[in-house]
Order: sequence, then C-alpha cells, then structure tokens
Amino acid sequence: MDFFNSFTLKIVTFSIVIIVFLGAPILQGLVAKRLPDELQGAYKKLAKDAFVKTLLMFAGAAFFGSLAFFKGDVEKAMTQSMFALCLFTAVGSIWLIIKTKNSIKEAREASIAGNRKVKISDIERINSKLAKNPTIVSLVAGLIGCIYMVLLYDTYTFGWVWFAAFMATGPAMLSARWSDAANAAISKYASDPKFGV
Repeated sequence: MDFFNSFTLKIVTFSIVIIVFLGAPILQGLVAKRLPDELQGAYKKLAKDAFVKTLLMFAGAAFFGSLAFFKGDVEKAMTQSMFALCLFTAVGSIWLIIKTKNSIKEAREASIAGNRKVKISDIERINSKLAKNPTIVSLVAGLIGCIYMVLLYDTYTFGWVWFAAFMATGPAMLSARWSDAANAAISKYASDPKFGV
C-alpha cells in the first residue's frame, strides 16, 4: 500500500482537481467561440451557472475538509472533503432530476405534436438514466464515505480511502452536469407548446 501512501501522489491527485476546476472557464470560453452566434449567449449563461454551482459544491466540501485540516490531518481533510463533495453534488442533482421530471410532465401536457414527443422522450432518457445513475452512485459513495469518516476513520484507517474518495468524484461530476443538461433542455419545451414541433 506504499503507492497510496505516497505524499507526492496525493498532492498530484489533489492538484488535478484544482487544475480541472480552474481550467473549466477557459475550456468553456473556447467551446463558446466555436458555437454559432445565436447559441453563444445561452451557452455562456449555462456555463456560468454550471461553474457557480460547482464552486458552491466545492465550498461545502472545503468546509468539511477544513475541519480535519486545521487539526493537522491533511489526508483526512482531502478524503473528507471529496466524500462531502459527492454527497452535496448528489443532493443537488436529486433536486434537479425531480424538477426536470415535473417539467417533462408539463411539456407533455402542453403538446406532443410533431417532433416534440421524440425530443421530450430523449430528454426524459437523459434525465432518468444519464443523470439518475451517477447520482445514485454519488449519493451512496458520499453517504458511506461521510459515515466512515465521522465514525470509523480514526479507528480503522486504510491508506487507499482517500483515492477511493477521489474516484467517487467522477460520478458526482457526471451527475451534476447531466442533471443540469436535462433541466436546461426541457425548460423551453415546458414553457412553449410550439417549441420543437
């Protein structure tokens, strides 16, 4: 288990999270430049919204991580913050998934004429599978991880737990982005019965 106990590996792994987070606005700007002019405004709005939501999730995770950090346990701080990130992301995604499900129902009640039925069904598939599945994984990982950190970490410490917490953030990010995408996609169908006909 010396591989997982390497301080260098921990710093590199944590740095990847920071670099991806800080690099996201740059990548979003590059994507926006490639979009047609009529889509750039909507894309920039959604990209900014996604970045702010991610920032808030990181803030909550950083708070829980700091509880251990100020006691001098850097590894526990990293692990605790990543499990908290999974939990907070999943809770936010659950809200969006429910909200999107209600919007899908509204869109169907408004109209299923023309291509709307197919497009609404596509959005429903994204919401029920691509958003829901990683949300469940993220919620379970976050709950188990947070319970372990609070109740068992000091008694049963495993060198690889911090890495498991890092890997669990993958489904958390997928959960956040797919739930955002489905919610943004259905909003116009729910508000305009002629949209997508």
